[in-house]
Amino acid sequence: MQAGQCSDCGAAELHAKGRCTPCYWKAFRRARKQPCPGCGNPGILRADEGGVCGRCARRARPRKLPAPRECRGCGRLALHGGLGLCNACYQRDPARVITWVTGALDRLGSDAPGWFAALGADLHKRCAAPVAKDHLRRVERALRDGHREPAEVVAALRVSGRSPGATARIVDEFFARTGRGSHLDHHAQATRARRQRRLDRVPARMRPAVEAFAEHMLASAARASLLGSGGLADSTIEARIADLAFLAEHLRDRGIDDWSAVTTADLEPFITRNTGSRLASCRAFFRFARRRKLILIDPAAPLRHKTPRGFAGKVLSRTEQQQLIRRWMNSALDPRERVVGLLSLIHGASCDELRHLRADHVDLADASVALRRRPHRVPLDPITASALQDLLATRANLVTGNHHLLITKDNRCHAAPCSPYWMTHILDPAGVRPAVLRQTRLANLSHDLDPRLVSAAFGMTEGGALHYVTDAVDAEAAMFPADGESAAAGTRNKELARG
Repeated sequence: MQAGQCSDCGAAELHAKGRCTPCYWKAFRRARKQPCPGCGNPGILRADEGGVCGRCARRARPRKLPAPRECRGCGRLALHGGLGLCNACYQRDPARVITWVTGALDRLGSDAPGWFAALGADLHKRCAAPVAKDHLRRVERALRDGHREPAEVVAALRVSGRSPGATARIVDEFFARTGRGSHLDHHAQATRARRQRRLDRVPARMRPAVEAFAEHMLASAARASLLGSGGLADSTIEARIADLAFLAEHLRDRGIDDWSAVTTADLEPFITRNTGSRLASCRAFFRFARRRKLILIDPAAPLRHKTPRGFAGKVLSRTEQQQLIRRWMNSALDPRERVVGLLSLIHGASCDELRHLRADHVDLADASVALRRRPHRVPLDPITASALQDLLATRANLVTGNHHLLITKDNRCHAAPCSPYWMTHILDPAGVRPAVLRQTRLANLSHDLDPRLVSAAFGMTEGGALHYVTDAVDAEAAMFPADGESAAAGTRNKELARG
C-alpha cells in the first residue's frame, strides 16, 4: 500500500494511480465499458456471449424452469408459490392477510380507523386470502381518499350497475354486525330498478297512468304493513306493471295509444293468453283509472273468469321421476344439484324453503331436516341423507361465514341466501325445474291422501292443497294410479292415456 490521499474519495491508503483499492477497481471497470450493440447502454462487452453487455447476455439465455420442491405446509412435491409453500398452501396461508393488515396500518398511520383491524380479521375468516386482500385494498384506497365514516366508506365502495359490488356488501354486513349500522339498502334499490325498467317499456303517452297506479299500489302496501295485514308483495306489484306494459304494446299494435279508448273487445284477446294474472292486473288498473277519472267506463268490468280454478300444471310421470332419482344417486354429481332435486321431488320443498335452509337445520344423526314454514321436522330418506352428507362435507372445506346450506360464488363471502335465479337454473343439467318437482309431489300426495293431511304436513292452507285436486291433471289415472294397482296396469293406463 502507498501513503497519500485518494483523489476520488480522500482515503489515506492508496492502491495505485493515486486511488484507493475500491476507487481503483471502479475506475478500471468504468474504463473498460463500451456502448452495447444490443441495448445501447455502456457496459463491459462479453466476447463469449456475442459481444453484448451482461444484461443483454442474461436476457438471451434460456430461462431456467422452476424445479418442484417439498412444501413445508402439506409436504408434497410441487412448485412453490412463495414462503416455501406450494401454490395451494400459499393461497390459503392466513399469515398473508395478517401481514398485509399490519403493513396497511403502518401506511395509513393516524388515518386508520379503529375498525380496520377488526375488518381484516373478519375477512380473514370469511374469505380466501387473495379475495380478502383485494377487498381490503379497496377499503384502504377509500380511506386514503378521505372517507372515514362507515356510510362514506360504503358509498365509496359502491360500483355502477344493478349490484353494489361484493366489497360494498361485505363491508356493510360487517358494519351492521358490529353495531355500526347498515348503510346499503340493496334490496330496495334493486326493487325500484326492476319497477322502473318495467315502467320504461310502457309507451310515453300511456305511461303516466301506469306510474300513478304503481304509486297507488306502493302506498297501499305501505298502509297494509303499518296495520299488520297482508298487502301486495313487491313481486306482485312488478308482475302487474309488467302485465300493463304488455297490454300497452298489445294496444299499440291495434292503433290505440290512449287508455280512455280501450274497449272490452280489445282486452279479450290479451287476457286469454294468461287469464289468471292478466285479468287481475286489468281489473285493478281500470278500477283505479275510473276512480281517478282517467277513463269514463271500466272495460274490464264485464270480463269474467269462467274456467274453474284448479291445478293444470305439468307433472312428471313415474318413469321420469325414477330416472331423476337414479341420476341424483350418483355421488359424482354436484351435491348441491342432488340436494335441491331430491328435497324438491321426494319432500316437496319449495325454492324459498331451500334458499333459507341453514346448515344447522340438518341433523344427520336424527335423519331429519327443519324446513321453513313446516310445523314439524321432515324425516329424511337414505338417498337424500347421503346427498346432504356429501354437501356438508364439501361445504366444510369452504372458507365462508355464511350459515346457509347452499353456498355459491356470489353469497360465499356474505350472509345472504343464494339468489332465486340460481335456484331456477341449478337443475338445468337434469332438464327440470324445482317448481315442477314440488308440484308433482304435492299433486301426487293430494290425490292419494286427504288434502287436509297434506296441508297440515306441508304448512299449507287447506285450499292450497285442494287446489291440486280440483279439476287438476289431465289423464289423472295414468299419472297417479290408485293404491293396489299393479305396475303392469299402471303402464297400460299410461299407454292408453298417451294414445
